[in-house]
Amino acid sequence: MFTGFAAGIHELLNGGYNSMKRKILYISMCLPFDKAFHAGGKTFNYYINSFANDVSNEVTLIAKVLPDEEKYIDTVNKRIKLFTVSAHKSGVKKYLAYAKSINSKFNPLYRYGNTLTYDIYTQIEKRLRKLEIEGYEPDIVILEWTQMLLFIDCVKKNFPRAKYVASEHDVTFLGKERRYRAAKGIWNKTIRGLSYKNMMSRELTAIDGCDLVVTHNQKDKKLLLDHGIDIKKLDVIAPYYEPLKSIIPSESARDIVFYGAMNRLENYSAALWFIDNVMPLLDNIDIRFVVVGNKPPIELQNRKNERVLVTGFVEDVSVYFEQAVCLVAPLFLGAGIKVKILEALTAGLVTLTNDIGIEGIGAVDGRDYIHCNTPDEYSRHIIELKNDIILRKKISGNARKLICQNYDLKKSFINYSNKIYRL
Repeated sequence: MFTGFAAGIHELLNGGYNSMKRKILYISMCLPFDKAFHAGGKTFNYYINSFANDVSNEVTLIAKVLPDEEKYIDTVNKRIKLFTVSAHKSGVKKYLAYAKSINSKFNPLYRYGNTLTYDIYTQIEKRLRKLEIEGYEPDIVILEWTQMLLFIDCVKKNFPRAKYVASEHDVTFLGKERRYRAAKGIWNKTIRGLSYKNMMSRELTAIDGCDLVVTHNQKDKKLLLDHGIDIKKLDVIAPYYEPLKSIIPSESARDIVFYGAMNRLENYSAALWFIDNVMPLLDNIDIRFVVVGNKPPIELQNRKNERVLVTGFVEDVSVYFEQAVCLVAPLFLGAGIKVKILEALTAGLVTLTNDIGIEGIGAVDGRDYIHCNTPDEYSRHIIELKNDIILRKKISGNARKLICQNYDLKKSFINYSNKIYRL
């Protein structure tokens, strides 16, 4: 048996380097895989794999897995030690879990933001305790998404000596505030108001308990600064976006594209708004509205006709970009940077959107994109772009230049990892 210094020499000589590695524990709301269904999942996948592929790191992950993600478990990077938690699918456990989780579904003061259900957080707690009992002790804990950030007190009970990092894909209380402002009816507005104020209090308290907080755009960093968070613990990382090939504007283009995960309220409600309010103003124009994205709801599918195409999931969105006059994003809900806008800009597709759509990107109206709020503004600019290919080429080139200069993923990871390692 070896002890002390001799044990260390023995381990080195026999290739046992694990005890020398930097131990990073991730706790995440989803699984990291290359075909992630949403922008946040793609960003998470990029950064966790970048850490895992650094041989000086030992990465462990506890991930909530949704039913449609289960088939991708075996595709997760083998350098990541993965533990999954998921909802019970059948039998008595399923119904017991549902009964215990009613509070999380309907209580606006629920501590995990009405997303992390009782059965999921108890499974995470058990896994954390088991890791602690087995002698695992991380150097760094990265809490991915606000819901896991709110779990920080529980994690600290098991690993009090670790340094804590929050990856805030968007500041959740901002999105809740927007839903509260848009709510109709006294009861609905009261519930949403309570949920917003509860989230703001809990999110800011959890952030205060972290050693480093990374937002995914400058606007969210400023929002946290405005709410009293110390600038020394704040930084910004670039969200992942697909490096789509540059499109060449076509004189014969006739499509208006809307792009995003269509099972999300902020996306399908915006697409419905455009169909109802803008398309009637384009009746005399040879134009088509193309809605691209997975899981479109039935109310959107029912609007399909010769001038409205709803594609569902597509493997390659650039096929639709190539036939487009522009992309529109008349968003009224949501928070944080919109990766679909980044992807449209990097492809050089002229983008028409509003304050919510362009927030955090740093684009200039009329140079890099076109700012629109009202149906008349959307219709007027669409007609102008359809008839003026020179204008489309000019804005297209500016958009690509903006993204190239400001959203370098490799530089972002180097900066992010250096900040973490210095902790």
